[in-house]
This record gives sequence, C-alpha cells and structure tokens, in this order.
Amino acid sequence: MIRTPGNPRYSLRECPFFHGMSGRLMDQIEELIAFREYEPRQVIFFPNDPCDLVYWVHTGRVKVTRVGDQGRSLTFRHAMAGDLLGEECLVARRCHQDYAEALGPVVLGMLRSQDFRRLAREEVELCHAVAQALCRRTMDLEQVLADTIFVPVRRRIALGLLRLYRQEEVPTDGTLRVTHQEVANIAGTTRETATGVLHGLREEGLLELSNRRIIVVDPAGLERLSAGP
Repeated sequence: MIRTPGNPRYSLRECPFFHGMSGRLMDQIEELIAFREYEPRQVIFFPNDPCDLVYWVHTGRVKVTRVGDQGRSLTFRHAMAGDLLGEECLVARRCHQDYAEALGPVVLGMLRSQDFRRLAREEVELCHAVAQALCRRTMDLEQVLADTIFVPVRRRIALGLLRLYRQEEVPTDGTLRVTHQEVANIAGTTRETATGVLHGLREEGLLELSNRRIIVVDPAGLERLSAGP
C-alpha cells in the first residue's frame, strides 16, 4: 500500500475522474486515499468480500466478472483509467457479487467506503462526479444492449476491439491484452463465434492473434468495418 502524501509516483490529480475538482476537496481526498499496485491476473476482490473500499483505476485495465450458479461466467465490464469500482457501498451492499481482476499491471487508488459515503453526502463536487460516472456507464450499457439487437456480430466485435484500443494504454504495436472469451463477452456472443470472427479478421490483415493477446494491425480498417455498410 502506498500513501499519497509521501509518495510522488502517483498523483490523484492525474486521474480523469477528479479533473476540475477544487483544490480544497482534492486535499481532503488525498489525505484519505492510498495507492496499490497489482500484477497481471491478480484478483482485486472476490465475491462475498466486504464492500469496504472504493477504487479508482489510475493506470491499466480491470475486468469485472460474475459467475453463475452453474459455473458459467460473464465479464460484463472493463474498467479503464479514471473508472470507479466498489461504489455499490452507496446502496449499503455489504459484500461484492463479482470478481475484479487486473489485466496487465494495474495501479488503483483506494478509499475506505465509510469515508467515500461521508464525502459523497457532504461534497457536491464528488457527488456530481459519481453521478456523471454512473450516467456514462448506463449509457454505455444501453449502447451495448442496442448493438446486441441491431448490429451483426462481426461488427460488434470490431466495435468492442476499437473501444479497447481507444481507451487502453496500447503499446505502439497495437497489442490488446484480451482473450477470445473476453471479446465474446464484450460482443454478447459465444467464444466459438468470436474465435471464428477473429480468425476471419486476421485473414483480412486487420489483426494478429497470439496467446491472450490481440494485435490491432490496421486500426483504420477496423474503423471502417465498425462503421457498417
């Protein structure tokens, strides 16, 4: 755990969630927040872990997965830099229902849930930022649901890959740390269908595929595919 005041490596003010907040509020939060580094594939919280922390993604990407009663899993969210995790403490949920896992190296800012609830009640700026974040997430979810109904699976996969490519800190070679199953979850299809589409995109020269990685070779071509006919 890395406390903010004595550590110059990470600054809360670099996090997009906090952009535009007053110095007074930032000073309050920085007295309470800590940073933690996670290794690739390290689990941040498990189902039934207490909802005692709220997290902000400083760098990297976190996937959130729910496992059903029959062992089937659904990755329904990829949290990027600036995104919020654990805000369900606002509705008095005591335990997490999902897994949160680091995809690649991740740095998270963490605030105790009781401090987060108190600040959300007392500070209009923070309350407004949380409302904006949840509104954006709802709009994204509505778009994904609409795409699932109205957009062919090949185009949905292109759209999902482009979202990751634009939002993630992608290396110069275009590498995305994502599995075929995660692509399937993002596009709302099966792993077998996603794998078939990905191999087709590879044959067209848009992608290269390797273990747990997809390399975007031709982002402009992927953009044209995602735009549809």
